Amino acid sequence: MSGVESAHGAGDKIKWYLAIAVVIAGVVANLYFVDTYPTIIRVLMVIGGVLVGGFLGYSTSKGKEFAKFVKNANIERQKIVWPTKNETIQTTIIVIVLVIIIGLFLFLVDSLFSNLLEYFFE
Repeated sequence: MSGVESAHGAGDKIKWYLAIAVVIAGVVANLYFVDTYPTIIRVLMVIGGVLVGGFLGYSTSKGKEFAKFVKNANIERQKIVWPTKNETIQTTIIVIVLVIIIGLFLFLVDSLFSNLLEYFFE
């Protein structure tokens, strides 16, 4: 690793630590000022800490890779084909009927074994 790469990596580390510290500072400010400021101001403190921390995290190379990953994941999510309402209803009915059938079968098997045990051990 060259000196330029290690300096770049060290700068990224500092940015990550700073980003984490800013987010934590926003949460701590929310808790510290519970009796001083109204809820909306404290919520804005947390949101501001998350936004500033997110911006600092994004400014690193790993942050940009993560943003690219999220963008690609969103593109893949848009390719999902969801079932229609009729398909959902039909599948739900099939599942309910099968659960009832299997439940009855297990009830009968349990009753049979219970009766056999009573017969042999009475």
